[in-house]
Amino acid sequence: MLALAGCRPPAPQAPGPAGPLVRLGPERTAIAYDAPHAEDKRVLLERINRDRAAAGVPLLRDEPRAALVGDAFCLEAALSGSWGHWDVRGQAPYLRWGRAGGVDFHAENVAAYSSSSGRVDRPLREVLLEAHEAMMAERPPRDGHRRTILDPLFTHVGIGLAVVGGEVRMSQEFTRVAFEWIELPARPLRKGDWARFAGRTLPDWEVGLVEIRFEPPPRPLSLSELRRRGSYRLPPVVRSLRPRLPAGGLYDTGGRGDFVEKDGRIALAFPVEERGHYFVVCYLRRRAGGREAMSPGTTALVTSEG
Repeated sequence: MLALAGCRPPAPQAPGPAGPLVRLGPERTAIAYDAPHAEDKRVLLERINRDRAAAGVPLLRDEPRAALVGDAFCLEAALSGSWGHWDVRGQAPYLRWGRAGGVDFHAENVAAYSSSSGRVDRPLREVLLEAHEAMMAERPPRDGHRRTILDPLFTHVGIGLAVVGGEVRMSQEFTRVAFEWIELPARPLRKGDWARFAGRTLPDWEVGLVEIRFEPPPRPLSLSELRRRGSYRLPPVVRSLRPRLPAGGLYDTGGRGDFVEKDGRIALAFPVEERGHYFVVCYLRRRAGGREAMSPGTTALVTSEG
């Protein structure tokens, strides 16, 4: 998942005054949401955690914001008869998550069930568990759903679910909470503005790289286009930012770095150059040092209105 730009863009001019920021702290995983089908979702969450326990990876906590995002997406998909990861407005999962205020790294599994009778004539939890078991039965190299379910870095999951007639749509919205708090612009920006981002990681982690990824505004998709689309990935990297090295230190490609990382705190800025959506992806490494590759901890959205 780590992608480094082959060459660095020219150094931009110094940033101007910062606009208003919003801080999202621990409360971001505890929004009030009275989810429908709560008992069926609970059964599925228990199964997910049972499979994770068997694999020796940490259990997941419920994430109500992710469940809300998933419910809205599943309802639209059930009403339209679509399936897959995109919605009818052309929004990928990471964009729906960001627009709902999600800043932590996010990944999504989806499943669809249709009954020719026009109604669901089986217990709903059976449909959910059957879909989940099909994901767990995947084998490499086509085992993306299973690997997401068992990814040890994820800390939370929200279950999205909707039933319309004989159509059932389910999503598993996984998130990784690795930051104590995150700050980002409180409103959409315009071309020429500077986007500010700051945060503090949990104690065991530090930021080793930040990627700024960008995509233009989505376009609506037809039902046939939605059904043809398969897996998804984050948008392309437009800027890579690295921690500042001590005096005298230089990276292989030149320069000392782009932001200061100290005691888990970082603060950075980048220019807004196009209309669309920028995603701040912070890659983390263990503070004590380790041999594992850096892994993403955020997909924080900054919107540009052009």
